[in-house]
Amino acid sequence: MVWGSAYDGTVVPESQEAYVEEVVLFLRACTDRSPALLWPEHEPAVYDTTDRTSPASDRRLSAYLARSLTSALGVPVNETSGAPLDGPVPARTLVVQTAGRTHWSVATAEEPERPLVLPLLTSEVLYLPRGSRTTVTATAGSRLISLSLDTPAHGRGLDREPFRTARRPH
Repeated sequence: MVWGSAYDGTVVPESQEAYVEEVVLFLRACTDRSPALLWPEHEPAVYDTTDRTSPASDRRLSAYLARSLTSALGVPVNETSGAPLDGPVPARTLVVQTAGRTHWSVATAEEPERPLVLPLLTSEVLYLPRGSRTTVTATAGSRLISLSLDTPAHGRGLDREPFRTARRPH
């Protein structure tokens, strides 16, 4: 697979596809009622190890994941990196920790008094349902990307339906 013209035609290593496939399968199991954490078996491929610490690397990964997940899930997935993550979550959101560690407190509408408290380590993925409230504390040098998942236009339910027909990334 090729990253596309925005990525200078860099070939995507096979391990990138395995990571995307893991995220797709993870999303198929997520609901809009509770947060979920993925400890992926594969790491996102890094095309240039000298560039791993660069925010430009995060932008390329974010764009690639948005495009790949949009194709696999059949719903728009948008890059939202840079948007504040503290407070109410306006849309279903995926957070990928690209460096360092963050600590999350996530309260849902169903259990606002009992927030889930968890650390997010490099390469881990956190799913946040719409309407949950978050508090994030980052360690020095930590970086993450975030993506929002739109609701399908044809009215399928928010629960698992948008992801049931997800296809393997090509």
